[in-house]
This record gives sequence, C-alpha cells and structure tokens, in this order.
Amino acid sequence: MNKSFLNTVECAEAVVKLAIKKSHTKPSKVFLLGFMGGIFIGLAYVAYITVSQTLGGNFDAGFAKFMGATVFPVGIMLVLFVGGDLFTGNNLAFIGYCTKDVSLKEVLTNWISVWFGNFTGSIFVAWVAFMAGIFKSPAMHAATVSLAEHKVHLTFTEGLFSGFLCNILVALGVWMTFSATDSIGKIFSAWFPIMMFALSGYQHIVANMFVLSIAKMIEPSIYSAGTAITHNLFPVTIGNLLSGGIFIPVIYYTLYLKKENQ
Repeated sequence: MNKSFLNTVECAEAVVKLAIKKSHTKPSKVFLLGFMGGIFIGLAYVAYITVSQTLGGNFDAGFAKFMGATVFPVGIMLVLFVGGDLFTGNNLAFIGYCTKDVSLKEVLTNWISVWFGNFTGSIFVAWVAFMAGIFKSPAMHAATVSLAEHKVHLTFTEGLFSGFLCNILVALGVWMTFSATDSIGKIFSAWFPIMMFALSGYQHIVANMFVLSIAKMIEPSIYSAGTAITHNLFPVTIGNLLSGGIFIPVIYYTLYLKKENQ
C-alpha cells in the first residue's frame, strides 16, 4: 500500500535532496525561477489587497484581512506546482550544507541568484499592474500606500524579527509539502502556514519587494529607493534568512539527520 505521507525523518531527507538539487542548479536558471516566483507573489499580493480593501468597506476590518489572507497562498501554490523559486523557500538549502552534501559557496550563490530574480520579477509585475491601471481606484491606491508606508516605518529590529517569524511559517509550510505524497495533501500542508503569516502581518521579503515597488510607482514621492532598502528590504532579508536559512535547517538537521557520533 502506498503511503499517503512521510514521517519526520523521511520528510527531512526529502528536503535535503531538494537542497542538493537547488544548490547544484545553474545561477542563471535560479535567477529565472526566482523571476517567476517574484511574479507569482506579486499577483498574489494584488489579490490580497483587492479582497481586503473591497470587503473592508462593508465588513469588519479583521474579517476583510482574514479573507485577503485566504487568497494569498495561491502565489505559493503557483511556485510549488508550476515552477518558481523564492528566497524564503530556498533558504532551506542550508540543510544541505549541514549534511555536507553541498558547499557554503553553492548555497550562498543560490540565495543571491534567487533574491535578485525575485526582485526583478516583483518590479516587472508591479510595472505591469501599474500599466494595467489596477491601482487607479482610490481604495486600491490608499490601501497600497498605507501598507508600504507601514513597512518603511518599521524599526530595523521590528523588520528583522517580523521577518524571522514570517519565514518560520513559510519555510515550514514548504517543508510540510514534502510530508504529503499527493497534490491535495501538499496544498493543504502549505496553505495554512502561509495564510497564518499573511494574516499576522509578518514581513516576507518577496511580498515586500512587490508592494514597495508598486507603491513607489503610484506615488513617486512616498519614499526614496534607498529608504525602502535600508528601512525594510535589508532587515527583512536578514530576518527571513536567520529563521528559514539557519534556525529551521539547523534544528531539524540536529533532530532527524545528525549522526549520534557527530
């Protein structure tokens, strides 16, 4: 009888195999996968803002945010099933370094390639959405600007720790997909952790790349590019990396993969 799910050790071993595959992928291909990942998350964020601001005028703000959070995971589903890479998910590649299957240079090269791919894809889809006039309505404009202003006014510490919490959920959502052996199981495994991060308002670097880009396009005077990078993108990147790239891989390597004599 075929198993419908993998146990914790088997799941960890599957993540290591993925880490090896990603770390050995050519940087140019990782960049393109990251480009598509940035597009998918940008599209998901458009849906999130559309749903939350549309319902916000007629329902409680909490309910509107909840409904927006329910659609955001579609972006992750596109990444997982169609093909794409995200900096947050690729952070798990560090577990391959823990098992000595890949070098630190290979892991860092992957992270840098996917980060810039995500950034380029996010800017591209933001520009397309801007040209499509999606954010012309006062409600969409106001909601997007408000989100972006909140993000750039976080302190460095707030951005870092919010990013840390975010990628605990995102990385584990990706990790959990390896425990399921069928598509429905993989969808449900990832959906709820991703929904939880979106509902909680934690900082996700790729989502922030999109919203900070589109807000700058629809209101050019909102902040400088340097402010967006130093006040949000940099601390959030570090926070995402510390949790998804070190905290989660090291803990689960120690629990499930480390040999007793190591």
